[in-house]
Amino acid sequence: MVKIPSALVRVPDWLADAVNLTELVSGSTVSLAVTGLSRAGKTVFITSLIHNLLSALHNPNRMPLLRVVGEGRLIAARLDGAKAGLLPRFAYLSNIERMAGTPADWPSRTDDISEIGLDIRFVPSGALSRLIGQISGPAATLKLKIVDYPGEWLLDLPLLGQSYAEWSRATLAVWRRGLRAEVAHDFLAFLADHPASEAGSESTAKQAHDLYKAALFVARDQHGLSYLQPGRFVCPGALGDVPYLWFAPLDVADGAAAPGTLGALMQERFEVYKKEVVEKFYATYFRNFGRQIVLVDVLGALLAGREAFDDTRLATEAILESFRYGQRSILSTLLGTGGVEKVLFAATKADHVPDMQRDHLSALLRNVAAVPALEARSHDADIDVMALAAVASTAEDTDDINGRRVQVVTGRRVGGTKREIFFAGQVPIRTPRPDAWGAPFVNEMPVFEPPVIDPAPVDGIPHINLDLALEYLIGDRLR
Repeated sequence: MVKIPSALVRVPDWLADAVNLTELVSGSTVSLAVTGLSRAGKTVFITSLIHNLLSALHNPNRMPLLRVVGEGRLIAARLDGAKAGLLPRFAYLSNIERMAGTPADWPSRTDDISEIGLDIRFVPSGALSRLIGQISGPAATLKLKIVDYPGEWLLDLPLLGQSYAEWSRATLAVWRRGLRAEVAHDFLAFLADHPASEAGSESTAKQAHDLYKAALFVARDQHGLSYLQPGRFVCPGALGDVPYLWFAPLDVADGAAAPGTLGALMQERFEVYKKEVVEKFYATYFRNFGRQIVLVDVLGALLAGREAFDDTRLATEAILESFRYGQRSILSTLLGTGGVEKVLFAATKADHVPDMQRDHLSALLRNVAAVPALEARSHDADIDVMALAAVASTAEDTDDINGRRVQVVTGRRVGGTKREIFFAGQVPIRTPRPDAWGAPFVNEMPVFEPPVIDPAPVDGIPHINLDLALEYLIGDRLR
């Protein structure tokens, strides 16, 4: 074991907690978890992240803000070998082939947890470099384990602090107003005919579950809503259609439902879901995530209208609960200690607005997530916000709109034959006032095809702020 000399007091904080420096030299490990709600782009993010890291030695100009690259200290980056892991392997190779194909297209979204690893070999900086050189030569290795999982799973954390009656009351209050009431018409009509006090029936419970789940999918896929609980109803992963998932909210009174009733059956399944799905996810996986990025399509929500935007705000607030570690928090009770050290909330699709609007995009997400208030708390993860595009699929231009020259972006839609202009209007830095909805910035969001990509890891992929995001998330482990 090598003790850290007192002279090295300025080395990164993570080294000060290390017990065995030799272990760091031979291969320290950091887990980076990547998540996001539907259509936020996490599959594309991971694919681009891997491809650009593998390409960085050949084309460092793609990743200059990742200091290990910009300072010329990167020696090599390579995928780890296939092994018998506990999780499915992230499909990087098939994804990059699809993005580089003719015609180019985006990879399919993933609805389950997966992982992939990279070994990053680099020359440490400063005093640490001299110390490591004395141990085993001038190079160190960081084993980066990337875990991909649906952000919908994080929406379930609040359930752990609720009874079935409390959850049902809060959920039905949301579904009985506005757009959701229209989407859930059949489910709400079914509830009116089947009170919680009626005799418990397997077929009735399953029918209620199916109607409720159908409403969740319509809300997500047709209206862009994202605050959808329970999360496993829309992203079950490897669970399949197990019987304890067959529940739905009912109009029930506080306290335990009468034995043998439909309410009691739903209540029992709700409690099993919390124990077997929600608690196990946090205890088995989440507690091991050292770094986390949460991708949020705040621009798409803005353009989809007020209800979709408000829904994204609610979902983001629910996700934030997973990074609060106060003494009375759900996580501190469940895990015992704080988990994630650093969290980055990223406003994706920054390539759909001109450069001058990207600061507005990140400011909007910062306010949606109430990060200023969160930063004032103690014992929480270190949290930051930025706008990024893991793949830049547009170019900037100008155009005359309503008699004035404005900055726009141009790109070719997937399946299109020519480039189109897209103007998102003025992106606000705060949630728009009720009377501001319907202003010019509300438009349909186009899906532009990927740029020309070489599937070989040589040139990399054009992006916006991907290197800056990685520097925040793992840069301290590459010094």
